[in-house]
Amino acid sequence: MAERQVKDWITVNGQHIPIFEGESKDDAYNRAVAQHNEDVKDSQIKKNKAQADKLNKDVKIKALQQEYENAKGLLTRAKIKRQIEMLESGWTGTEDEYIAYKNKQWEEEKERKHQEYQEKKQAEQKAKEEKEAQKKAELEHELKTQPKHKVEQYQLIQKTNPMYDDYHTGIRKPSDIKTWAEAMQDEDSFAWGDFSKKDAEKALTSGKITIYSSYPIKDGVFVSTSYVQSEEYAGGKGKKVYSKTVPLEDVAWISGDEGQFAKIR
Repeated sequence: MAERQVKDWITVNGQHIPIFEGESKDDAYNRAVAQHNEDVKDSQIKKNKAQADKLNKDVKIKALQQEYENAKGLLTRAKIKRQIEMLESGWTGTEDEYIAYKNKQWEEEKERKHQEYQEKKQAEQKAKEEKEAQKKAELEHELKTQPKHKVEQYQLIQKTNPMYDDYHTGIRKPSDIKTWAEAMQDEDSFAWGDFSKKDAEKALTSGKITIYSSYPIKDGVFVSTSYVQSEEYAGGKGKKVYSKTVPLEDVAWISGDEGQFAKIR
């Protein structure tokens, strides 16, 4: 069939309508109006059907919900609940097809979560390995660059009482060790009340200091300049506290309050 030729255009309700060969403007206008009326009619029919379908669905769902409340037995209730889900989702297939669809969804979700878990574990492992590699590189650098006495004290502590966590106070690398002069400058030192900054200055002058611990004092053991602190660590007032007067350099100092005994022979 030959394509009709457009000879002109008119505008109807904001729409451009073609005027074909052999057609007047009135013919074109009447055709446009007729098409518009037909479209409105179809739209209203579809709207009415949608409203009727929704009403019908709502009635069915309400009836099933009532049936669910009165039902006994897990299998019966599960079947009714599934029928409600099918209606609410607009499912048009059979119940068996819906079950297969939901099972597939469940398997896909399980696989997705498993994949996410594996990726998370791999990322955590990679981050852990990178952190360990960085710590190892930093330690190797410190073993080459830190003062000999600090390196030797660190190595002795590693043999006798190393730190295995990242949160307790302790020495994990040579740079954690302070000389007594450095430890005296720690802002949080001398907080226990029985050993002051003035006492620390006297010790610096004499070169010796009395240290205390809740354990017998030997290499690697944590010691304190405060008898009060050591007594508390021992379990409270009256508990056994060990003491010893030693050269300042026999302790790997963490602060003016505490350190680890590490006598370099």
